[in-house]
Amino acid sequence: MQASDNEMNKISNINPTDNKTGMVSDNDNKTDKISDTDNKIDKASDSGNKTDNVSNSDNTKKKKSGNKRWLEMICFLLVYCIIIRIISYATDPIRLKQPTRVIDRDIDTVAAFLEEEDSMDVLFIGDSEAMVLVSPWILMEEAGISSYNCNQLGQRLHETYSTLEKLLKKQHPKVIFLETNVLIHEVSLRIEPQNIFNSMTQEALPLLSYHKNWRIILGLSEVPEYNAYKGYEDILVVDPYSGEEWMHETEESFPLNPITIYYMNKIRTLCEERNIPLILVSAPSPINMDYPKHNAIQSYADTYGLEYIDFNLKCDEIGIDWSNDTGDAGDHINKYGAEKTTRYLMDYLNDNYDLPDHRQD
Repeated sequence: MQASDNEMNKISNINPTDNKTGMVSDNDNKTDKISDTDNKIDKASDSGNKTDNVSNSDNTKKKKSGNKRWLEMICFLLVYCIIIRIISYATDPIRLKQPTRVIDRDIDTVAAFLEEEDSMDVLFIGDSEAMVLVSPWILMEEAGISSYNCNQLGQRLHETYSTLEKLLKKQHPKVIFLETNVLIHEVSLRIEPQNIFNSMTQEALPLLSYHKNWRIILGLSEVPEYNAYKGYEDILVVDPYSGEEWMHETEESFPLNPITIYYMNKIRTLCEERNIPLILVSAPSPINMDYPKHNAIQSYADTYGLEYIDFNLKCDEIGIDWSNDTGDAGDHINKYGAEKTTRYLMDYLNDNYDLPDHRQD
């Protein structure tokens, strides 16, 4: 009975309300903790948003700065090109009729653009091998044939095409001879596109092609006179060729570069569109020619029905003397060799074309 009273006292000392209050207090503490966590998440979120906003702002500023730099560069290039264009016009050798303003390799080409309209019944075009191949003076004096030797030192085939295209706007030759050394230059598929781009740039901004003559441009030096006759310059030096025979017959063929074929086709098409016969001709040159190169050119000529004259196979026929007829040990013929190739071509023209005699003009 006593034990029972003690148990009752223990039970009576337990306050139900206190227990509930304690439970509620625990719940409140949990709620506070959850609330604190939510506040931390909100603050972290706000901080993240601020970081994103700062990052986006930095990116926008960088883009604006980059765009501004590009705009400045474009404006600079435009102003530069305009200035170069103006100076090019002011010092244009064609407009001023002064071909010697340009660098040496371009003089004879620029001089060709200054010739009177329709003054070339026969046009010879190519690199330095063309320059020494034929004398327009002999053609005029001995047959009354008006011609021009339009050559450019180290000419590339894309330059040949560009020059011919411009010339045919003013000239209407009855025959065109293309000296073939421009077909067999060593051509790099990596470098040649850069050469073509450079030529296009110089075409658009001519000053770039003759800026080396800055003393003339600035008026500090006088403009030299142009003394060549119709693009031809006599080479009076004699430097014999003493090497071996270079034309050993073979079926081997020199590989023509795809860029070469592309521009050769453009030249051929240009002539066809104007109904102008195109004749391929190779100047005698032990240094530059051999039989595989002859085969490659002959194959192209046969494919498209073109005439081809290779003086490297006619040296005995026309009497080339390599102890006297070359000025640089077989690289180019000199004046004495050119007299022989010119008279051969004069006879060829008289036999195959009805050209007017201009000696009485």
